[in-house]
Order: sequence, then structure tokens, then C-alpha cells
Amino acid sequence: MIKDDVPLDDLSLTWDAIRETYYKAYSDEYDEAALDCAARLAADPGGEAAYAWTIGLLLMAPYIAWGSGDAVAPEVMAALKAADGALREQSCAHEAHPYEEHEEEYDEYLAEQLRGLADEGAEWEEDFPRGEWRCPRNVAGLARIAMDVVEPGSATDIPPRLHVGAMDTINTLAALLHGYPEAGTDVDEEISHQASQLRYADPAARPGHLLVVVALSWYVAFEENAELVEELVTALEQTLPHYADASCAHGEHPLPYSTGPDVADLGITLTSPGGRALYEQRRGQGGPDIPLDVLLCPVALTEYAEDSLKRLRERREELRATG
Repeated sequence: MIKDDVPLDDLSLTWDAIRETYYKAYSDEYDEAALDCAARLAADPGGEAAYAWTIGLLLMAPYIAWGSGDAVAPEVMAALKAADGALREQSCAHEAHPYEEHEEEYDEYLAEQLRGLADEGAEWEEDFPRGEWRCPRNVAGLARIAMDVVEPGSATDIPPRLHVGAMDTINTLAALLHGYPEAGTDVDEEISHQASQLRYADPAARPGHLLVVVALSWYVAFEENAELVEELVTALEQTLPHYADASCAHGEHPLPYSTGPDVADLGITLTSPGGRALYEQRRGQGGPDIPLDVLLCPVALTEYAEDSLKRLRERREELRATG
């Protein structure tokens, strides 16, 4: 159990506040909280209290990935790896563990669950009993989830999830493409940013960023901003050579969605390993019936890019003729 001199109730509230405001600019206070939690876990990664410090780091993981100081992530990753190494091979009689079903949206309940885990007298109405939550194998699984949040792709045997900030971007683009941008959104800057993301994307993320630009091309083709049109044209023209030698045996390459917001959502999802795994999981659960290898086929990507490029070039000529 947790020692009496550690105010876990207060710590859990602090950690949850950091989770809720992970996008906040660099904060000494947040860094100190993360480093303190990591130090406690590193001091006894296989101990009885490891579950508390692991959950604390999972709560703070979005901030650690997004805005923490350079020294924080290495310390946190080292502590989490130590906990995973010390706990994951310990024997247990449980058939299942909470981490196996722990999706991103469940993070918001972690602080409350942690307080319930530390207080045997507290009400407990979770699907899994306390023993399965505190089980070493479950704590190791939670540690791997936290590792993957901090450094996407760094852990295996965990539920897939989007990278930090992905849902915020999806929501921003959805509002923009529906024609009702969120308050505070600089539409031109957001579109320009997505064009830049495509231009400088690494090979694995490039298809996803391409789909985002495809979605934006439908929107920009009706705009009056010639600079934005040109930015998207440039991004697509620089992308096509990457697929110059593409070939395949597929009969057709349909997109699973036909609306801009849905295609942008799909694009952001496909920019990360966790997102691509999530796409496959959703497909197995009744989602779009298009295999990932077909969706990401170089020939398909070329077709998407060329179609968007044609649309944008036509718009460019219209603007030049009226400018």
C-alpha cells in the first residue's frame, strides 16, 4: 500500500489536472510533478506502490509527450521500462486485466480509480476487482501504455490508440470542413500547417497526411485565397514523385468515406502506428471494409493526389483569371 506520508489524494488530483491541460506550454511545476513520480517508481519499480506511480505517469503522459522539458521524457521512460521489466513476467491467476481493455477515453477516470485502489474502504464499482488492477501484470501493461503515449510505437501488447493531440486535430479539421471553425482557429494557418505536414512527412506517415490534404482540397477549391491553393498544389506536387514507380493488382481503390471531415479523420488516424492499428481494429469490429494495404496502396495514393491536384489547379487558374 501507499505510505502515509505520501498524499496520494492530492497527487492524483494534480496528475489529473496535468492530463486535462497537457497542451499547456512548458511548465516547471508540471515537470517537477512528472520527475517526482518517475523517481518514486524508479526507486522501487516492482514494489507494492508501483501501481500508483505508474498510473500517475500514465495520467501525465500526454504532457510529457507534448510539452515537457527535454530531461523529463528520458527519466519517465526509464522508470516505466523498469516497472514493465520488473512486473510483466510475474505469475498471476487472472484470466484478464484492465489494461487489455484500456482505451484512451478511459484515462479521464484513472485518478478516481487510483484513489479507490489506495483506499480499501472506498466504494468500488469497477468491472475489474482491485486485485486485478493492482496485479503486477496489469501494472506492467499500464506502464507500456504510458510508454507508448510518450513515445508512440515504443511498446507492444497494448490496445491501440491515437498519438497525443490527434483527436484535437481531428475535431479542429472537422469543424473547419463543416464550415463552422472552432473559436480561436486560424483557418488559413491550419490549412497551411497541414500542407507543410505533408511536405515533410516521413514515409510511414505520408499517406495519412496526404488524405488530410485531399480532404482540404475539397474545401480550398471553393476559397478565394490563392496562396492556400498554391500551398496545397506544391505539397501534392512534391508528394507524387514518392509514388512514381507505383504498381499494383487491385481492381479499384475506393476511399471508405466521401465527406471531407471523415476523410480528414481517417488521414490523421493513419499518420501513426497506433492509429493504423486502431483502423484495423475498427475494421474488424464492423468498420470500413477496405484492407489497410489497399487503402495505402501507392497506386491508390497517386490516384487520390492526382484527383486533388487537378481540382486545385483548376481553381488556381480560375483565381488567376479573375485576379
